[in-house]
Amino acid sequence: MSESTCLLSRQPIFGPAMEVAAYELRTHYGVSEERSESSDDQLRTIYKMFTDTGLDEVVGEHPGLVTLTSEALSEGLWKTIPKSRVMLGYLDSFEASDKTSKLLSDVAAAGYRLAVSGNLSADCMGMLSNKANTVVLDVTRYTPDELRKRVDDLRGYKSLIAAAGVDTYDDLEYCKDLKFDFYQGHFLFRPAAQVQNLPVNRMNMLRLLSKLHDPNLQMSDIEKLISQDVALTYRILQYANSAGMALKSKVNSAGHAVRLIGLETIRSWSSALLLSSVDNKPRELMTSALIRARMCELLSESVKDAEKESFLSAGLLSVLDALLDCPMEKALSELPLADDIKAALIKGDGPIGKALNCSIAYERADWNNVRFYGLAPASVRAKYMTAIGWARKLTDELLN
Repeated sequence: MSESTCLLSRQPIFGPAMEVAAYELRTHYGVSEERSESSDDQLRTIYKMFTDTGLDEVVGEHPGLVTLTSEALSEGLWKTIPKSRVMLGYLDSFEASDKTSKLLSDVAAAGYRLAVSGNLSADCMGMLSNKANTVVLDVTRYTPDELRKRVDDLRGYKSLIAAAGVDTYDDLEYCKDLKFDFYQGHFLFRPAAQVQNLPVNRMNMLRLLSKLHDPNLQMSDIEKLISQDVALTYRILQYANSAGMALKSKVNSAGHAVRLIGLETIRSWSSALLLSSVDNKPRELMTSALIRARMCELLSESVKDAEKESFLSAGLLSVLDALLDCPMEKALSELPLADDIKAALIKGDGPIGKALNCSIAYERADWNNVRFYGLAPASVRAKYMTAIGWARKLTDELLN
């Protein structure tokens, strides 16, 4: 990927079963003080990132959604993007008589899948009815009754319908009732209806997490802890002996794994396995936690005398409120975490909090808040890409 100031993030798009159907790719070009480029040059730099190799790095085997600007559409920059890997979106408004209509028809005629705004006029929708594969509807613009009517109207066309701006589980349930085909928004990281008392299985998970994150935990303690959980032992041994680990000798027991691989790595693996055991949440929530964890750990390299394990733990535990459907303060009250980790998770304070805030801002394409102690944009982006690869490997080999 080009070592410029281009930033690239991905946003999951979910299918009806809350599986990842695709990732929307969001970009930003920040011009450095030493170098000023025209908007055309910026656009070309951005679209050069969408090669097969670049897409593999960001979305893996999933399709990508690339939203075109009017300039990219008119300049034909989309022609360099592999059509088998992406859907092209144009989400601005336009009229059926505009030049944009002809350009979008050209995109569809070239064999690209096309996504357009669900707020277009009837004339535009009629003109695109056989060309637009997906219609993206911003649900925040409608009252519940208006949204139902708009969805009914759009069902008259042949396109699939995606709900954007689904930011709470209440929004999600209402949109599911309207039978949207795809869902996108920040609901994933929000608690659903908050529970008064945690279920027994989640309390057990928290107790085990609590022991894992005890600062006084010794190697012998974690050996005993893991050995008492058959499923945990099995998954750790399975991953430790996988081809990806490439260890020289076979790992035969939890104790052997701890001694061979190290206390902190085993602690991280065990925590990830425990968090992923919450079975009524989309798997993408755990993937996001792993990306945050690794990105925070990498960002810690810029902090003098940082304990990288604390940064990783904060990233991993940053989804605990969403996993347990309770406020973060309540979830953390059960864990004997260091004060700096708790402050980072609850208030975003301290170097760990700054790393977590930067990771979440990058994840959400909140570009104005992607900053960490003056780190260059290209360096932040590189850490995000590394984190995606690490999380994908860990998910494939440890959590599946």
